[in-house]
Amino acid sequence: MTNPQTTDSRWAMYQSLFIPVYLPSFLMSICQGAALLLIPLYALEVGGSPAAAAMIFACRGLGNMVADIPAGYAAQKLGDAWVMRVGVGLMVAASLGAASADGLAELALFTFVIGLSMATWLLARLTFISDSVPTAFRGQALSSLAGLQRVGNFLGPVIGGYLVFHSSYTVAFVAIAGLSGLTLAILVLTAIRSRAQPQRSINADHRHDQASPQRSSQSLWALLKRHQTIFMTAGTVVFLLTLLRAARTLLVPLWGAYLGLNPAEIGMVVGISAAIDMMLFPAAGLIMDLYGRRVAGMGCLGLLSSGVLLIAFTDSLLMFTLAACFAGAGNGIGSGINMTLGTDFAPVNERGPFLGTWRLIGDAGSLVGPSLVAAIAGSIGLGPSILASAALGYLGLGVMAVFVPETLTKIEKSRDD
Repeated sequence: MTNPQTTDSRWAMYQSLFIPVYLPSFLMSICQGAALLLIPLYALEVGGSPAAAAMIFACRGLGNMVADIPAGYAAQKLGDAWVMRVGVGLMVAASLGAASADGLAELALFTFVIGLSMATWLLARLTFISDSVPTAFRGQALSSLAGLQRVGNFLGPVIGGYLVFHSSYTVAFVAIAGLSGLTLAILVLTAIRSRAQPQRSINADHRHDQASPQRSSQSLWALLKRHQTIFMTAGTVVFLLTLLRAARTLLVPLWGAYLGLNPAEIGMVVGISAAIDMMLFPAAGLIMDLYGRRVAGMGCLGLLSSGVLLIAFTDSLLMFTLAACFAGAGNGIGSGINMTLGTDFAPVNERGPFLGTWRLIGDAGSLVGPSLVAAIAGSIGLGPSILASAALGYLGLGVMAVFVPETLTKIEKSRDD
């Protein structure tokens, strides 16, 4: 039987997060989904090879890595809301820059700034939820956030591909900038309202029961040393999963172009795959909170790796769409898994720096994945790069099965104590 108090608390959690986090996340995810489709296709449009397009796409991962640690410390010292606004502002600037880019070098630069934006925005959201939501609801809160991102990943590519096919890349990037600007306006108005009417956090009691967070003066090296076991095991899984996800995000449009599909058709395939992905985020949250993080993570890695592997053997629009949807289902099972594991492991007194480091490890995968695709595609071919990406996903599955502890069990035990 459903506990009414639990249901009320869950509803209160969603209400408290809707305006400051969920609505802006939905709008930003549309921007991000469109940008991630357009970047490699635009690189091909201006004369780049598949390997060159992959390297430009990798600049997004480099931007992620550069921003992770500074964003983590900034969130701790200056506040989550301020860092979120900076991240969205960077997306506005980068999109306008990409709209006027007429060469690979300029596109690479603005792709790097888009990476800075994504990392800054996501890190700030993550620390906000980590501080605001009790562990008992964290999996559902973060899987819902990931689910909204997947809704945007459905709408963004479809809208972006349509705008390119019927207009131009310039119009598509300007549209991204406009939607990012709307998101920024919502964040600014939310901050003004919050200062005028401070509200009690859903996690206020949860915070009160813990030691008051202290700003860490320890070095990054000391942080890595204290948590080296976590970073070497769970961090490896996050790295490999992010690598696989980044490779999939790049490989789907590249393989679509290889098959001779136009941007609208590729956008539709990406959108349908994202639709399958987004339908599974409620199940992902329940799996994480009821059966454990390992079950969700291993299911994600196994299915996603298999879906990516199947893409290499497709030669028609129908088979390509089915393989992309299979990969989308695998990704959906892992909605929010990286964020949930990070917040589970993060110590209260150094949450921002820990999550910044956690994001850095994961985002290294978003750099290495496209770089690996570029290296293999440039020397052997696009097909072998797909096989290599899938193999690394299976490696991540093995590491999680053998070395990563179940954080949900730890939470339950500490609550009983």
